[in-house]
Amino acid sequence: MPSELPRRGEGNARFRWVIGTPYFVQGTTSLVEVPTLYFIKFGLEMGDAGGQLFDSLRSVGWFVKPLWGYVSDRVSLFGYHRKSWFVLMALLAVVFWLLNAVLIAAGLHIPIVFLVTFNLAFGTYAFVDVVGDALMVTRGRESGRVASFVVFQWTVFALASAGAALLGGWLQKHVEQGEIPLALVFTITGVPPLFTAFVGWRYIEERPAAPKRISLGTGRALRRAWSGIVGNRTLLTLMLFVFFWKFSPSIGYIERSYLIDRRGFEPEAFGAVISVGSITFLVSLLSYRWIVRRFRRVQWHHYLYAMVAIAVAYFPLSFYLYLDPDHPWWQALLLVVPDAWSLPSGWNQYEAFRMAAEVILGFATIPAFVIPLTIAGETVRVERAGVGYAFITALSNATNMFEGAIGAGLYRVFERPELRWLLEAFRGTSFNIAGTGDERTLILEIFVYIGLFFTLLTLPFLWWLHRELRSAGIEISLSSDAHG
Repeated sequence: MPSELPRRGEGNARFRWVIGTPYFVQGTTSLVEVPTLYFIKFGLEMGDAGGQLFDSLRSVGWFVKPLWGYVSDRVSLFGYHRKSWFVLMALLAVVFWLLNAVLIAAGLHIPIVFLVTFNLAFGTYAFVDVVGDALMVTRGRESGRVASFVVFQWTVFALASAGAALLGGWLQKHVEQGEIPLALVFTITGVPPLFTAFVGWRYIEERPAAPKRISLGTGRALRRAWSGIVGNRTLLTLMLFVFFWKFSPSIGYIERSYLIDRRGFEPEAFGAVISVGSITFLVSLLSYRWIVRRFRRVQWHHYLYAMVAIAVAYFPLSFYLYLDPDHPWWQALLLVVPDAWSLPSGWNQYEAFRMAAEVILGFATIPAFVIPLTIAGETVRVERAGVGYAFITALSNATNMFEGAIGAGLYRVFERPELRWLLEAFRGTSFNIAGTGDERTLILEIFVYIGLFFTLLTLPFLWWLHRELRSAGIEISLSSDAHG
Protein backbone atom coordinates (compact mmCIF):
# COMPACT_ATOMS: atom_id res chain seq x y z
CA MET A 1 0.00 0.00 0.00
CA PRO A 2 1.45 3.41 -0.90
CA SER A 3 2.34 5.96 1.76
CA GLU A 4 -0.36 8.58 1.98
CA LEU A 5 -0.29 12.18 3.05
CA PRO A 6 1.13 12.58 6.54
CA ARG A 7 -1.52 13.46 9.07
CA ARG A 8 0.48 16.28 10.61
CA GLY A 9 2.54 17.28 7.63
CA GLU A 10 -0.31 18.98 5.90
CA GLY A 11 -3.22 21.05 7.19
CA ASN A 12 -6.80 20.68 6.18
CA ALA A 13 -6.60 23.69 3.88
CA ARG A 14 -3.75 22.21 1.84
CA PHE A 15 -5.45 18.84 1.74
CA ARG A 16 -8.64 20.40 0.40
CA TRP A 17 -6.62 21.99 -2.38
CA VAL A 18 -5.38 18.51 -3.34
CA ILE A 19 -8.81 16.81 -3.39
CA GLY A 20 -10.74 19.86 -4.62
CA THR A 21 -8.64 21.04 -7.55
CA PRO A 22 -9.25 17.93 -9.72
CA TYR A 23 -13.00 18.41 -9.31
CA PHE A 24 -12.77 22.12 -10.04
CA VAL A 25 -10.90 21.38 -13.26
CA GLN A 26 -13.41 18.65 -14.17
CA GLY A 27 -16.06 21.34 -13.83
CA THR A 28 -14.23 23.59 -16.26
CA THR A 29 -14.68 20.97 -18.99
CA SER A 30 -18.30 22.17 -19.13
CA LEU A 31 -16.80 24.92 -21.26
CA VAL A 32 -16.86 22.53 -24.23
CA GLU A 33 -20.25 20.91 -23.57
CA VAL A 34 -22.29 23.24 -25.78
CA PRO A 35 -19.57 23.67 -28.43
CA THR A 36 -19.18 19.88 -28.61
CA LEU A 37 -22.94 19.48 -29.13
CA TYR A 38 -22.84 21.82 -32.13
CA PHE A 39 -19.58 20.31 -33.39
CA ILE A 40 -21.10 16.82 -33.44
CA LYS A 41 -24.28 18.01 -35.12
CA PHE A 42 -22.91 20.50 -37.67
CA GLY A 43 -19.15 19.90 -37.79
CA LEU A 44 -19.13 16.10 -37.88
CA GLU A 45 -22.63 16.14 -39.45
CA MET A 46 -23.84 13.14 -37.49
CA GLY A 47 -27.50 12.12 -37.31
CA ASP A 48 -29.51 11.59 -34.16
CA ALA A 49 -28.57 7.99 -33.36
CA GLY A 50 -24.97 8.36 -34.55
CA GLY A 51 -24.52 11.59 -32.63
CA GLN A 52 -26.00 9.98 -29.51
CA LEU A 53 -23.56 7.09 -29.77
CA PHE A 54 -20.60 9.42 -30.32
CA ASP A 55 -21.64 11.64 -27.42
CA SER A 56 -21.83 8.57 -25.15
CA LEU A 57 -18.52 7.06 -26.22
CA ARG A 58 -16.49 10.27 -26.08
CA SER A 59 -16.05 9.82 -22.32
CA VAL A 60 -14.99 6.16 -22.33
CA GLY A 61 -11.72 7.40 -20.86
CA TRP A 62 -13.42 7.64 -17.48
CA PHE A 63 -14.20 3.92 -17.64
CA VAL A 64 -10.55 2.94 -17.09
CA LYS A 65 -10.49 4.41 -13.59
CA PRO A 66 -10.18 0.98 -11.89
CA LEU A 67 -6.99 0.33 -13.87
CA TRP A 68 -5.66 3.74 -12.87
CA GLY A 69 -6.60 2.94 -9.26
CA TYR A 70 -4.59 -0.27 -9.41
CA VAL A 71 -1.61 1.50 -10.94
CA SER A 72 -1.60 4.31 -8.35
CA ASP A 73 -2.04 1.82 -5.49
CA ARG A 74 0.69 -0.57 -6.62
CA VAL A 75 3.09 1.06 -9.06
CA SER A 76 5.37 3.93 -8.10
CA LEU A 77 6.62 6.55 -10.55
CA PHE A 78 9.81 8.46 -9.75
CA GLY A 79 9.58 7.05 -6.24
CA TYR A 80 5.98 8.03 -5.49
CA HIS A 81 2.58 6.36 -5.84
CA ARG A 82 0.37 9.43 -5.85
CA LYS A 83 2.22 12.67 -6.47
CA SER A 84 4.11 11.74 -9.65
CA TRP A 85 1.07 10.24 -11.36
CA PHE A 86 -1.08 13.18 -10.32
CA VAL A 87 1.27 15.73 -11.89
CA LEU A 88 2.15 13.72 -15.02
CA MET A 89 -1.43 12.94 -15.98
CA ALA A 90 -2.56 16.51 -15.44
CA LEU A 91 0.14 17.64 -17.87
CA LEU A 92 -0.89 15.01 -20.41
CA ALA A 93 -4.47 16.27 -20.19
CA VAL A 94 -3.16 19.68 -21.29
CA VAL A 95 -1.43 18.08 -24.25
CA PHE A 96 -4.50 16.18 -25.43
CA TRP A 97 -6.89 19.15 -25.12
CA LEU A 98 -4.47 21.16 -27.24
CA LEU A 99 -4.35 18.26 -29.72
CA ASN A 100 -8.13 18.52 -30.10
CA ALA A 101 -7.77 22.23 -30.75
CA VAL A 102 -5.11 21.63 -33.42
CA LEU A 103 -7.20 19.01 -35.23
CA ILE A 104 -10.26 21.27 -35.26
CA ALA A 105 -8.17 24.20 -36.52
CA ALA A 106 -6.84 21.94 -39.28
CA GLY A 107 -10.40 21.30 -40.47
CA LEU A 108 -10.41 17.59 -39.72
CA HIS A 109 -13.94 16.13 -39.57
CA ILE A 110 -13.40 12.41 -38.94
CA PRO A 111 -15.53 11.18 -35.99
CA ILE A 112 -13.31 8.24 -35.02
CA VAL A 113 -10.28 10.52 -34.68
CA PHE A 114 -12.06 12.84 -32.27
CA LEU A 115 -13.48 9.88 -30.39
CA VAL A 116 -9.89 8.88 -29.67
CA THR A 117 -8.57 12.35 -28.83
CA PHE A 118 -11.52 13.23 -26.58
CA ASN A 119 -10.99 10.00 -24.67
CA LEU A 120 -7.27 10.62 -24.34
CA ALA A 121 -8.03 13.96 -22.72
CA PHE A 122 -10.66 12.53 -20.39
CA GLY A 123 -8.73 9.32 -19.70
CA THR A 124 -5.58 11.06 -18.50
CA TYR A 125 -7.54 13.37 -16.26
CA ALA A 126 -9.49 10.38 -14.92
CA PHE A 127 -6.14 9.23 -13.50
CA VAL A 128 -5.83 12.55 -11.65
CA ASP A 129 -9.35 12.07 -10.32
CA VAL A 130 -8.53 8.55 -9.08
CA VAL A 131 -5.47 9.74 -7.16
CA GLY A 132 -7.43 12.57 -5.56
CA ASP A 133 -10.26 10.20 -4.61
CA ALA A 134 -7.83 7.68 -3.11
CA LEU A 135 -6.36 10.40 -0.91
CA MET A 136 -9.85 11.56 0.00
CA VAL A 137 -11.05 8.08 1.02
CA THR A 138 -7.93 7.40 3.09
CA ARG A 139 -8.00 10.70 4.97
CA GLY A 140 -11.79 10.66 5.19
CA ARG A 141 -11.91 7.20 6.78
CA GLU A 142 -9.19 8.19 9.24
CA SER A 143 -10.97 11.36 10.31
CA GLY A 144 -14.59 10.25 9.84
CA ARG A 145 -15.21 12.92 7.19
CA VAL A 146 -15.93 10.95 4.03
CA ALA A 147 -19.36 12.53 3.48
CA SER A 148 -17.97 16.01 4.21
CA PHE A 149 -15.13 15.57 1.72
CA VAL A 150 -17.52 14.21 -0.94
CA VAL A 151 -19.76 17.26 -0.55
CA PHE A 152 -16.74 19.58 -0.69
CA GLN A 153 -15.44 18.01 -3.90
CA TRP A 154 -18.75 18.29 -5.70
CA THR A 155 -19.28 21.83 -4.42
CA VAL A 156 -16.16 23.09 -6.17
CA PHE A 157 -17.16 21.05 -9.22
CA ALA A 158 -20.54 22.77 -9.31
CA LEU A 159 -19.02 26.24 -9.04
CA ALA A 160 -16.58 25.60 -11.86
CA SER A 161 -19.17 23.91 -14.05
CA ALA A 162 -21.65 26.77 -13.66
CA GLY A 163 -19.21 29.42 -14.81
CA ALA A 164 -17.69 27.28 -17.55
CA ALA A 165 -21.04 26.25 -19.05
CA LEU A 166 -22.27 29.83 -19.19
CA LEU A 167 -19.05 30.94 -20.85
CA GLY A 168 -19.18 27.96 -23.23
CA GLY A 169 -22.66 28.89 -24.46
CA TRP A 170 -21.57 32.49 -24.98
CA LEU A 171 -18.45 31.40 -26.85
CA GLN A 172 -20.44 29.03 -29.07
CA LYS A 173 -22.72 31.90 -30.05
CA HIS A 174 -19.67 33.80 -31.29
CA VAL A 175 -18.36 30.67 -33.01
CA GLU A 176 -21.70 30.42 -34.85
CA GLN A 177 -21.37 34.07 -35.88
CA GLY A 178 -17.84 33.45 -37.18
CA GLU A 179 -16.25 35.85 -34.70
CA ILE A 180 -13.97 33.33 -32.98
CA PRO A 181 -12.64 29.90 -34.04
CA LEU A 182 -13.94 26.76 -32.32
CA ALA A 183 -10.34 25.69 -31.75
CA LEU A 184 -9.95 28.58 -29.28
CA VAL A 185 -12.59 27.05 -26.98
CA PHE A 186 -10.70 23.76 -26.81
CA THR A 187 -7.43 25.60 -26.27
CA ILE A 188 -8.90 27.43 -23.28
CA THR A 189 -10.16 24.11 -21.89
CA GLY A 190 -6.59 22.81 -21.87
CA VAL A 191 -5.32 25.53 -19.52
CA PRO A 192 -6.91 24.54 -16.13
CA PRO A 193 -5.15 21.13 -15.89
CA LEU A 194 -1.90 23.09 -15.64
CA PHE A 195 -3.20 24.42 -12.33
CA THR A 196 -3.88 20.84 -11.20
CA ALA A 197 -0.29 19.86 -11.96
CA PHE A 198 1.01 22.81 -9.92
CA VAL A 199 -1.21 21.99 -6.94
CA GLY A 200 -0.11 18.35 -6.98
CA TRP A 201 3.55 19.27 -7.21
CA ARG A 202 3.26 21.93 -4.51
CA TYR A 203 0.85 20.43 -1.96
CA ILE A 204 0.92 16.64 -2.08
CA GLU A 205 3.25 15.48 0.67
CA GLU A 206 3.97 11.80 0.32
CA ARG A 207 6.67 9.60 1.73
CA PRO A 208 8.81 8.00 -0.98
CA ALA A 209 7.72 4.48 -1.80
CA ALA A 210 9.97 1.63 -0.73
CA PRO A 211 11.83 0.22 -3.76
CA LYS A 212 10.33 -3.05 -4.93
CA ARG A 213 10.08 -5.05 -8.06
CA ILE A 214 6.73 -4.86 -9.82
CA SER A 215 5.68 -7.34 -12.45
CA LEU A 216 2.68 -6.30 -14.46
CA GLY A 217 3.04 -9.23 -16.81
CA THR A 218 1.71 -11.87 -14.41
CA GLY A 219 -1.17 -9.69 -13.32
CA ARG A 220 -1.08 -11.22 -9.81
CA ALA A 221 -1.51 -7.94 -8.00
CA LEU A 222 -4.36 -6.94 -10.29
CA ARG A 223 -6.08 -10.27 -9.70
CA ARG A 224 -5.67 -9.80 -5.95
CA ALA A 225 -7.24 -6.35 -6.20
CA TRP A 226 -10.12 -7.77 -8.24
CA SER A 227 -10.62 -10.67 -5.82
CA GLY A 228 -10.75 -8.16 -3.00
CA ILE A 229 -13.68 -6.53 -4.72
CA VAL A 230 -15.40 -9.74 -5.84
CA GLY A 231 -14.95 -11.19 -2.37
CA ASN A 232 -16.66 -8.20 -0.78
CA ARG A 233 -20.34 -9.09 -1.04
CA THR A 234 -21.42 -5.73 0.27
CA LEU A 235 -19.36 -3.91 -2.33
CA LEU A 236 -20.76 -6.12 -5.10
CA THR A 237 -24.29 -5.36 -3.94
CA LEU A 238 -23.45 -1.66 -3.97
CA MET A 239 -22.10 -1.98 -7.52
CA LEU A 240 -25.32 -3.62 -8.72
CA PHE A 241 -27.35 -0.97 -6.97
CA VAL A 242 -25.32 1.88 -8.51
CA PHE A 243 -25.77 0.42 -11.97
CA PHE A 244 -29.54 -0.02 -11.76
CA TRP A 245 -29.97 3.20 -9.80
CA LYS A 246 -28.40 5.19 -12.60
CA PHE A 247 -29.27 3.17 -15.68
CA SER A 248 -32.03 4.21 -18.05
CA PRO A 249 -31.65 4.27 -21.87
CA SER A 250 -30.54 7.83 -22.56
CA ILE A 251 -31.26 10.11 -25.50
CA GLY A 252 -29.57 13.25 -24.18
CA TYR A 253 -27.91 14.24 -27.44
CA ILE A 254 -30.96 13.27 -29.51
CA GLU A 255 -33.22 15.45 -27.38
CA ARG A 256 -30.85 18.44 -27.58
CA SER A 257 -30.63 18.01 -31.34
CA TYR A 258 -34.44 17.93 -31.46
CA LEU A 259 -34.62 21.11 -29.38
CA ILE A 260 -32.31 22.90 -31.81
CA ASP A 261 -34.30 21.80 -34.85
CA ARG A 262 -37.87 21.98 -33.53
CA ARG A 263 -37.91 24.28 -30.51
CA GLY A 264 -35.47 27.00 -31.52
CA PHE A 265 -32.90 26.48 -28.76
CA GLU A 266 -29.86 28.77 -29.03
CA PRO A 267 -26.30 28.05 -27.75
CA GLU A 268 -26.62 30.60 -24.94
CA ALA A 269 -29.82 28.92 -23.75
CA PHE A 270 -28.08 25.54 -23.50
CA GLY A 271 -25.18 27.16 -21.67
CA ALA A 272 -27.52 28.95 -19.27
CA VAL A 273 -29.48 25.78 -18.56
CA ILE A 274 -26.30 23.84 -17.76
CA SER A 275 -24.99 26.73 -15.66
CA VAL A 276 -28.20 27.14 -13.68
CA GLY A 277 -28.25 23.38 -13.21
CA SER A 278 -24.77 23.56 -11.69
CA ILE A 279 -25.76 26.41 -9.37
CA THR A 280 -28.84 24.42 -8.36
CA PHE A 281 -26.54 21.46 -7.74
CA LEU A 282 -24.45 23.62 -5.40
CA VAL A 283 -27.43 25.09 -3.53
CA SER A 284 -28.96 21.65 -3.14
CA LEU A 285 -25.65 20.30 -1.80
CA LEU A 286 -25.63 22.97 0.90
CA SER A 287 -29.29 22.31 1.64
CA TYR A 288 -28.58 18.60 1.82
CA ARG A 289 -25.88 19.22 4.44
CA TRP A 290 -28.33 21.23 6.52
CA ILE A 291 -31.10 18.66 6.16
CA VAL A 292 -28.98 15.67 7.25
CA ARG A 293 -27.75 17.67 10.25
CA ARG A 294 -31.24 18.77 11.20
CA PHE A 295 -33.04 15.46 10.62
CA ARG A 296 -30.59 12.91 11.94
CA ARG A 297 -33.16 10.19 12.37
CA VAL A 298 -33.93 10.12 8.65
CA GLN A 299 -31.80 7.32 7.21
CA TRP A 300 -30.10 7.16 3.82
CA HIS A 301 -32.62 4.74 2.29
CA HIS A 302 -35.51 7.03 3.24
CA TYR A 303 -33.96 9.78 1.12
CA LEU A 304 -33.50 7.44 -1.84
CA TYR A 305 -37.07 6.16 -1.68
CA ALA A 306 -38.12 9.81 -1.72
CA MET A 307 -36.01 10.33 -4.84
CA VAL A 308 -37.92 7.59 -6.65
CA ALA A 309 -41.21 9.20 -5.62
CA ILE A 310 -40.05 12.60 -6.93
CA ALA A 311 -39.00 11.07 -10.26
CA VAL A 312 -42.42 9.43 -10.64
CA ALA A 313 -44.17 12.70 -9.79
CA TYR A 314 -42.02 14.50 -12.40
CA PHE A 315 -42.98 11.99 -15.09
CA PRO A 316 -45.82 14.05 -16.70
CA LEU A 317 -43.55 17.10 -17.03
CA SER A 318 -41.18 15.09 -19.22
CA PHE A 319 -43.61 15.44 -22.14
CA TYR A 320 -43.75 19.24 -22.29
CA LEU A 321 -40.78 19.73 -24.60
CA TYR A 322 -42.54 17.55 -27.18
CA LEU A 323 -45.93 19.33 -27.03
CA ASP A 324 -46.94 22.03 -29.53
CA PRO A 325 -47.30 25.53 -28.03
CA ASP A 326 -51.12 25.40 -28.24
CA HIS A 327 -51.43 21.99 -26.61
CA PRO A 328 -53.97 21.90 -23.73
CA TRP A 329 -51.29 20.85 -21.26
CA TRP A 330 -49.34 24.04 -22.08
CA GLN A 331 -52.45 26.12 -21.62
CA ALA A 332 -53.08 24.54 -18.23
CA LEU A 333 -49.50 25.11 -17.14
CA LEU A 334 -49.49 28.75 -18.22
CA LEU A 335 -52.64 29.37 -16.16
CA VAL A 336 -50.70 28.75 -12.95
CA VAL A 337 -47.78 31.00 -13.97
CA PRO A 338 -48.16 34.48 -12.42
CA ASP A 339 -48.76 37.26 -14.95
CA ALA A 340 -45.82 39.17 -13.48
CA TRP A 341 -43.44 36.47 -14.65
CA SER A 342 -42.10 36.94 -18.15
CA LEU A 343 -39.71 35.04 -20.37
CA PRO A 344 -36.05 36.08 -20.40
CA SER A 345 -35.26 38.37 -23.30
CA GLY A 346 -34.96 36.38 -26.53
CA TRP A 347 -36.11 33.11 -24.92
CA ASN A 348 -39.10 31.01 -25.92
CA GLN A 349 -41.36 29.03 -23.59
CA TYR A 350 -39.51 25.77 -24.21
CA GLU A 351 -36.16 27.23 -23.16
CA ALA A 352 -37.72 28.75 -20.04
CA PHE A 353 -39.45 25.48 -19.18
CA ARG A 354 -36.22 23.51 -19.60
CA MET A 355 -34.46 25.86 -17.19
CA ALA A 356 -37.28 25.73 -14.63
CA ALA A 357 -37.37 21.93 -14.80
CA GLU A 358 -33.59 21.80 -14.37
CA VAL A 359 -33.86 23.87 -11.20
CA ILE A 360 -36.78 21.99 -9.66
CA LEU A 361 -35.66 18.45 -10.40
CA GLY A 362 -31.97 19.19 -9.83
CA PHE A 363 -32.63 20.69 -6.42
CA ALA A 364 -34.88 17.87 -5.28
CA THR A 365 -32.71 14.93 -6.27
CA ILE A 366 -29.25 15.74 -4.89
CA PRO A 367 -29.38 12.88 -2.29
CA ALA A 368 -29.66 10.47 -5.21
CA PHE A 369 -26.19 11.59 -6.23
CA VAL A 370 -24.35 12.12 -2.94
CA ILE A 371 -25.61 9.16 -0.91
CA PRO A 372 -24.29 6.35 -3.20
CA LEU A 373 -20.86 8.04 -3.19
CA THR A 374 -20.92 8.28 0.60
CA ILE A 375 -21.85 4.59 0.88
CA ALA A 376 -18.98 3.72 -1.48
CA GLY A 377 -16.51 5.70 0.61
CA GLU A 378 -17.63 3.87 3.75
CA THR A 379 -17.64 0.42 2.13
CA VAL A 380 -14.34 0.08 0.24
CA ARG A 381 -11.28 -1.18 2.05
CA VAL A 382 -8.76 1.51 2.93
CA GLU A 383 -5.83 -0.62 1.76
CA ARG A 384 -7.39 -0.61 -1.72
CA ALA A 385 -8.72 2.94 -1.61
CA GLY A 386 -7.56 3.78 -5.12
CA VAL A 387 -8.92 0.79 -6.98
CA GLY A 388 -11.94 0.17 -4.75
CA TYR A 389 -13.47 3.64 -4.88
CA ALA A 390 -12.46 3.89 -8.54
CA PHE A 391 -14.52 0.81 -9.35
CA ILE A 392 -17.65 2.46 -7.95
CA THR A 393 -17.13 5.83 -9.63
CA ALA A 394 -16.05 4.16 -12.89
CA LEU A 395 -19.17 2.03 -12.77
CA SER A 396 -21.20 5.22 -12.53
CA ASN A 397 -19.36 6.66 -15.53
CA ALA A 398 -19.65 3.40 -17.46
CA THR A 399 -23.38 3.32 -16.78
CA ASN A 400 -23.72 6.81 -18.26
CA MET A 401 -21.87 5.62 -21.35
CA PHE A 402 -23.80 2.37 -21.57
CA GLU A 403 -27.22 3.99 -21.23
CA GLY A 404 -26.33 6.46 -23.98
CA ALA A 405 -25.19 3.66 -26.27
CA ILE A 406 -28.33 1.63 -25.52
CA GLY A 407 -30.43 4.73 -26.14
CA ALA A 408 -28.79 5.22 -29.53
CA GLY A 409 -29.41 1.59 -30.44
CA LEU A 410 -33.07 1.67 -29.36
CA TYR A 411 -33.64 4.91 -31.25
CA ARG A 412 -32.16 3.33 -34.37
CA VAL A 413 -34.42 0.30 -33.90
CA PHE A 414 -37.53 2.46 -33.58
CA GLU A 415 -36.50 4.27 -36.78
CA ARG A 416 -36.46 1.08 -38.82
CA PRO A 417 -39.17 0.89 -41.53
CA GLU A 418 -40.30 -2.55 -40.41
CA LEU A 419 -41.24 -1.10 -37.00
CA ARG A 420 -43.35 1.66 -38.45
CA TRP A 421 -46.40 -0.34 -37.36
CA LEU A 422 -45.33 0.07 -33.73
CA LEU A 423 -45.16 3.85 -34.03
CA GLU A 424 -48.51 3.90 -35.79
CA ALA A 425 -50.05 1.80 -33.02
CA PHE A 426 -48.57 4.11 -30.37
CA ARG A 427 -49.79 7.14 -32.28
CA GLY A 428 -53.41 6.00 -32.02
CA THR A 429 -53.38 5.48 -28.25
CA SER A 430 -53.90 7.88 -25.34
CA PHE A 431 -50.23 7.41 -24.47
CA ASN A 432 -49.38 9.74 -27.36
CA ILE A 433 -49.72 12.84 -25.19
CA ALA A 434 -48.42 15.14 -27.92
CA GLY A 435 -51.13 13.92 -30.29
CA THR A 436 -48.66 14.02 -33.15
CA GLY A 437 -47.81 11.81 -36.09
CA ASP A 438 -44.21 13.05 -36.31
CA GLU A 439 -41.95 10.01 -36.10
CA ARG A 440 -39.18 11.78 -34.20
CA THR A 441 -41.56 13.10 -31.54
CA LEU A 442 -43.31 9.73 -31.18
CA ILE A 443 -40.00 7.99 -30.47
CA LEU A 444 -39.02 10.60 -27.88
CA GLU A 445 -42.37 10.13 -26.15
CA ILE A 446 -41.79 6.37 -26.00
CA PHE A 447 -38.50 7.02 -24.24
CA VAL A 448 -40.37 8.94 -21.53
CA TYR A 449 -42.26 5.75 -20.69
CA ILE A 450 -39.07 3.70 -20.84
CA GLY A 451 -37.53 6.10 -18.33
CA LEU A 452 -40.46 5.61 -15.95
CA PHE A 453 -40.07 1.83 -16.14
CA PHE A 454 -36.38 1.95 -15.19
CA THR A 455 -37.11 4.40 -12.37
CA LEU A 456 -39.49 1.90 -10.79
CA LEU A 457 -37.00 -0.92 -11.43
CA THR A 458 -34.61 0.67 -8.89
CA LEU A 459 -36.92 -0.14 -5.97
CA PRO A 460 -35.95 -3.83 -5.48
CA PHE A 461 -32.24 -2.99 -5.72
CA LEU A 462 -32.64 -0.24 -3.14
CA TRP A 463 -34.34 -2.71 -0.79
CA TRP A 464 -31.57 -5.27 -1.44
CA LEU A 465 -28.76 -2.80 -0.67
CA HIS A 466 -30.44 -1.71 2.56
CA ARG A 467 -30.77 -5.32 3.65
CA GLU A 468 -27.15 -6.15 2.76
CA LEU A 469 -25.68 -3.17 4.63
CA ARG A 470 -27.76 -4.02 7.66
CA SER A 471 -26.65 -7.68 7.51
CA ALA A 472 -23.02 -6.60 7.24
CA GLY A 473 -23.38 -4.32 10.24
CA ILE A 474 -22.43 -1.24 8.23
CA GLU A 475 -24.09 1.94 9.42
CA ILE A 476 -24.19 4.84 7.01
CA SER A 477 -24.40 8.09 8.92
CA LEU A 478 -25.01 11.08 6.67
CA SER A 479 -24.50 13.63 9.43
CA SER A 480 -21.76 12.26 11.64
CA ASP A 481 -19.03 14.16 9.82
CA ALA A 482 -21.08 17.12 8.64
CA HIS A 483 -19.02 19.40 10.83
CA GLY A 484 -15.94 18.66 8.68
